[in-house]
Amino acid sequence: MSIKQILIIGTLLTMMNSWSQNLTCDDFKTGEFYIPQTSVSKSYTIVSNDSIRKIDKERDKQVQQYIVIRDIKTQTEWKNGINNGNPTYEKIEWIDKCSYRLTYDESKMELDEYENWVNSNKGIIVSKINIENKCMFYDATMTTNEGQTISQKGQICKK
Repeated sequence: MSIKQILIIGTLLTMMNSWSQNLTCDDFKTGEFYIPQTSVSKSYTIVSNDSIRKIDKERDKQVQQYIVIRDIKTQTEWKNGINNGNPTYEKIEWIDKCSYRLTYDESKMELDEYENWVNSNKGIIVSKINIENKCMFYDATMTTNEGQTISQKGQICKK
């Protein structure tokens, strides 16, 4: 490869990189996303009175990622691909530009014991930590009616 070809390729790559846009919270309000299963997302922190404990939840090894279809007020989650099994339906209530409350949508599905418990505790607050490349890293927190705070870190990525 000649020096001229290398310079042209280098210039093109630099130009393409400078044209790529930085994502903002608005980019995560609608569209198709995926939630990868990572070691971080299996850990929960529970704060109760003066105690803090971590719990590692055994993750379902069948699930490699969740696919999320989102509009402003709702989202539908599929395990390992759209139309793969039964979806989970959730309502989204935006608190500010980068934070929202998730509750399960009982009008679209029958809620199990866990989903009812989440709803009875006013849902899960998801807050942005930072955005890197196509992924928003977040902290998902729920404060129970008994005063416990349960939190989990995770990420959601734009397809």
